[in-house]
Amino acid sequence: MHFASGIVRPPFEAGCEFLQVTSGCSHNSCRFCTFYKDARFAVSDLEEVKGDIDELSKSPWHHYNRIWLQGADAFALPYDRLMKIAEAIYEKLPWVKSIGAFARATNFRNKSTRELEMLADAGYSRLTVGIETGDDELLAWMNKGYDADFALEQMEKVNDAGLTWVGQFLNGLGGYGYGDESAIATAEFYNKVPPMLIYTASLTLFKDTPLYGEVLSDTFREATEIERLEELKVLIDRLGCETEIRCEHVSMPVKLAGRLPEDKERLISILDRGIVANADGELERYRKSIVGL
Repeated sequence: MHFASGIVRPPFEAGCEFLQVTSGCSHNSCRFCTFYKDARFAVSDLEEVKGDIDELSKSPWHHYNRIWLQGADAFALPYDRLMKIAEAIYEKLPWVKSIGAFARATNFRNKSTRELEMLADAGYSRLTVGIETGDDELLAWMNKGYDADFALEQMEKVNDAGLTWVGQFLNGLGGYGYGDESAIATAEFYNKVPPMLIYTASLTLFKDTPLYGEVLSDTFREATEIERLEELKVLIDRLGCETEIRCEHVSMPVKLAGRLPEDKERLISILDRGIVANADGELERYRKSIVGL
C-alpha cells in the first residue's frame, strides 16, 4: 500500500479501510492546521490506486464495508477520476458498500449537481467537510480560502444532490472574547444547509502552526476553557435544524453527543456541569496534556 504520510481520518471513520488517492492538502494554508506538512499535494496515479485496491482484495481481512480515501481533500479530484476509483473499488472489493473522504468547500466548485448526484449513487457518502466556522472575519483571518457565502452555495448544491456530509466546527477558533460571534454565525450557516452531523473539535495549537507564533507574539490570545464551553452552548442553542452533534474529539475535555432539536436542553446542561466542574482548572490541565490530534 502507498501512503505518503500518516493516516488522518475522523474518529467515527475508524472502522474503514484506507486508500490513498491524493496526498497532502490542495490548500495547506490554514493558520491553525498542523496536518499534512510532511507531504506536498499530489494526485496518486490511477494505476497505483488500482494496485493498492488489488492488494486489499488479496488480504484475508475483510471486516469492513467502507473505504476512506486518504488525503486532506480527496474530493479535489475531478468527477471522472472519482467515478473510476469507485468502479475499481467495487470490482475488486464487492463487500464495500460506501466511500468516504475529507473535502473542502472548494472541492465542489468544479462539480455539477448532477455529477454530485451520480457520485452519491456510486456510494460516496458522509463526506467530512472542514467548514470550521460560518464567521467571515474568522474565515479570512485563518486563511480558509473562501467566505461563508461561497461555502453556503457549495453545500446547498451538495444537499440538493442528496450527498450526505459531516460539517466540522472548530470550537475556540476566534480566540479570547470572540466565541459568541463564531457560534452565532456557524449556527446560521448550518441552519441554512443542515449536514447529517456536526462534529466539533477544539482549537489546540502546536509549534508548527502560524497561529502558535501569533500566541507567542501576543497577537492571538487563546479562548479560555470556560469561554469554549459557553461558545458551544450558544451554538447548540442557536441551531434550529434537524441534525446530530458530537463533541467527542480528543481535543474536547467535555464530551457530549445527541440529536437536535430534541436533545438540546440535555446537551446544554452537560456543558453547564462542565463549567461548574472547572473550578479547580481541570479543563486547562486537560488541554495542556494533549500531545497530538
